[in-house]
Amino acid sequence: MADVLTQYADKVVRVTLHGQMLNGSEEWQTGFYVGQAQGPAGTPSQAWTQGVCDAFATFFTVGSGISNAFTFLEAKAALLNVVGKYDNPDGAVVAQPATVKYGPETGPPLPPQCALVATLVAGSGKGLAGKGRMYIPGVKWGIDSTGHLDSGAVGSLGTKLTDFINAVNALPDRPGVVINASRGHKLSLGLGARNVPVNGVRVGNVYDTQRRRRNALAESYWVSPAIVPPA
Repeated sequence: MADVLTQYADKVVRVTLHGQMLNGSEEWQTGFYVGQAQGPAGTPSQAWTQGVCDAFATFFTVGSGISNAFTFLEAKAALLNVVGKYDNPDGAVVAQPATVKYGPETGPPLPPQCALVATLVAGSGKGLAGKGRMYIPGVKWGIDSTGHLDSGAVGSLGTKLTDFINAVNALPDRPGVVINASRGHKLSLGLGARNVPVNGVRVGNVYDTQRRRRNALAESYWVSPAIVPPA
């Protein structure tokens, strides 16, 4: 029996966005939740999922700062029950762009462990479901002498991500709006699960590091000759 203290407040839709990088030697994924502040999310339709896919393709390819060594291949939407399992017996709904989408930035990409992570702010931004995280794949802007990204570029990306969320929220036949979905804490730590609509985006001007973003990239080593200690 599932622990009711760590369940979602109601049914939610998990949207997963997926692609490849470095000529297919690695994969990336990111995503977000869709649902209602009160009540269950609807079942995602094929048309709605395609709309999400098309909206993200626009974000991915236009002024996002994403390397052209990264491709966007697929959007997947799955209705989850309160314990995080597929609620729809048919599983997830999958949509692809009409053609493979490449990031717009040319030149060598940053290592896949370098990540720019956007904060999805909901409600007051405090407490359970106040903040969510969305990994932005393949951003390759340079940093200045202090280790920071250009504030104008970061602001442009944040604006485009906001436009993407607004586009998702405006799609017809939507199962809900973009939310942060908290499964709650233990009773001793406070309130239970909450779903809160996202009302803002924050993007920092410093890269994060996520080791798990390097999944299958083969590594080879240079090995020195034998070191002989002095007699």
